[in-house]
Amino acid sequence: MATYNNTWKNKAWLGWLLMHLPIILFIDLLDIIWPAWVYESADAPLYPVYALKEWYIKTYNDPIAQWTAETSSGHDSWMGLFLYLEFVLLLPIVLYGIYRLGVQRRGTSGADELLFLVYAFELALTTLVCIFDSFYWDSAVYPAELKRAFWFQFYGPWFIIPTLGAIDMATRILGRIRAADAVLQGKKSQ
Repeated sequence: MATYNNTWKNKAWLGWLLMHLPIILFIDLLDIIWPAWVYESADAPLYPVYALKEWYIKTYNDPIAQWTAETSSGHDSWMGLFLYLEFVLLLPIVLYGIYRLGVQRRGTSGADELLFLVYAFELALTTLVCIFDSFYWDSAVYPAELKRAFWFQFYGPWFIIPTLGAIDMATRILGRIRAADAVLQGKKSQ
């Protein structure tokens, strides 16, 4: 029978997942999973989030946020993979996590912790790739001050918070492994 870990950290995880869900659905994957008529015209139901994304792109000229398969120049072809992973991996994990932590409220099992570790590691790693890529952006278009805004305001939190989440889940899993090892050691000494 699975044991469940129910700590205050689960509420932080739930808050993070609840914040991440609309970003996945209405910002990152907006033009991928929704038909254009749902967001492009001013009277469309998702127009406000489309307008927000367009404002962000116009204001900051973020090449990652404006990436499409049609506009990719080859060097950033990894972005398509990241969006695919967001749809097939991160979105289901976020939905499951919200259900598990927000609806069931049973805490996390070892399997949940492993799943959330994968989620946090993938999110941190793909964000780190975006941060690393920004070091190579043209300095004439992206001056140092703008790059710092990307690093510390836009991408940095999406690297740091999932990294802390990965550490949390790895620590929980390690605690379970140590407890199992202690039980086995106790049986051997009898």
